[in-house]
This record gives sequence, structure tokens and C-alpha cells, in this order.
Amino acid sequence: MGIGKMRKHKEMLQHSVLRHHLPETHWLTNKKALKLLKSHSTIYIKPNHGSGGSGIIRAKKLTCGYEIRRGRYVSYVGASSVYKEIQYYQKASKCYLVQRGIKLATYKGSIFDIRIYMQKPKRDWVISGIVARVAAPNLFVTNYQKGGYGVPLDKVLWKLFKDREKVKRTRKKIKNLSYLIARTMSKHHSFREMGIDLGIEKSGRIWIIEVNSKPGHMLFTRLSDKSSLRKIKENKRLIRRDRLRR
Repeated sequence: MGIGKMRKHKEMLQHSVLRHHLPETHWLTNKKALKLLKSHSTIYIKPNHGSGGSGIIRAKKLTCGYEIRRGRYVSYVGASSVYKEIQYYQKASKCYLVQRGIKLATYKGSIFDIRIYMQKPKRDWVISGIVARVAAPNLFVTNYQKGGYGVPLDKVLWKLFKDREKVKRTRKKIKNLSYLIARTMSKHHSFREMGIDLGIEKSGRIWIIEVNSKPGHMLFTRLSDKSSLRKIKENKRLIRRDRLRR
């Protein structure tokens, strides 16, 4: 079993800069879920071990009651039944986290986040690929396995800001934050590859959604520009060769 989301969250939480980019996250309990829903309109319940967006539950505060959604399944309940309904969608064999919702910016009516594919072919981390992941219509997860698709980052940022300087500054912030995350995680683990998922609000504020130590690269196969895909594959080859030598 891989390293859980909570462990990685706590490791990043120790860094004074990364701490400001991490959404409030706790182990799921009735008390924690309801407390977060009082201060935030949306919360996400995630399996501690999981990938591809599977098993994520969203609880959203409405004018009257709450909407609980997992994938395309949705139900509406009152405050007293929120936690019971969340449990209905859970798998008994898994541990879950509860995380405050982020008001992700949208592209053509769907939310998007940013996947940074980082690799360490030699001594230093490099960004091999960076792409915006746009969710399929009416879904709240952007993962490729759930119908998400890739769009060049600059194209999405331009649509969001309509300001070339802000696009440039945001791209630089994303890269700097990614390198900082990679260096921080390297203090605790011997990762050679890392998929970093960042969320961005309409205001430009950047959040760390997740760090995946076994990232997939299928998203990059669907881009018309294959330069990132070639770089990812070449660095994978270098990593394998380096491991064989040891």
C-alpha cells in the first residue's frame, strides 16, 4: 500500500510556506465534518489511500439542507442526516479524510486543476510536464479516469485572467511551489517521480490538492504537443537505468 494522503499532508504542513497553500484537512468524524460545513459551503471526503478520483464524496450546503454526491449519485438531506449519508457512500474497509472545499476556477463551464509531473532522473528535480486538467461536464473531479481532459496551462490561465503578466506570474508561482513541494517531500521519501495537483481560484490563489507518488501520464498522451510526453518517457528510462546500476 502506498503512502497515505494524510501523512503527506502533515509532512507539507510542517513547512512554513506550504502551510499557507494547504486546505484544512482532518480525519473524518461526524464532529469534524459538521464543523467544516459550518464555516465552508463545501467539503470533500476522500479515501486516505486512493487514486484516480475514485471514492471521493462531496457534501455541499444548500439554501435548505445539504447535497451529498459521489460520482453521478446524489442525495439531499437535512443537517441531522449529513454524516449518516456520507457513511452510506463510504467503503467500510477504507479510512477517510475530510477537507474544506476549494472554489476552483472554471474553463468552459467546468472546473479545472493543474497537474505537474515531476521527475528526478539524476540529482535534481525537473518539471517534465505541466497541464490543466478540466473536469467532464457536471463532475467535481478532474481525473483522466473520470473523463477529465488536458488543456495547455497558458490557454486556461489566459481564459481566466485575460492578462499576460498575470498569466506569467501565476505560471512562475506554480513552478516555484512545485519545486518546493518536491524538495520538501524528498526529506521524507525517496520518490523519483511525483504528480502534484494544484487548484487555483478565480482570484489567482493557489492551493495544494494532492501529491501522488505514483503518477499516471495518460493525460499527456492526449495533448497535440508531445514534447512533455517524450520528456516523461525519457526521464523514466534514465530513472530505470540509474536504479539498475545501484
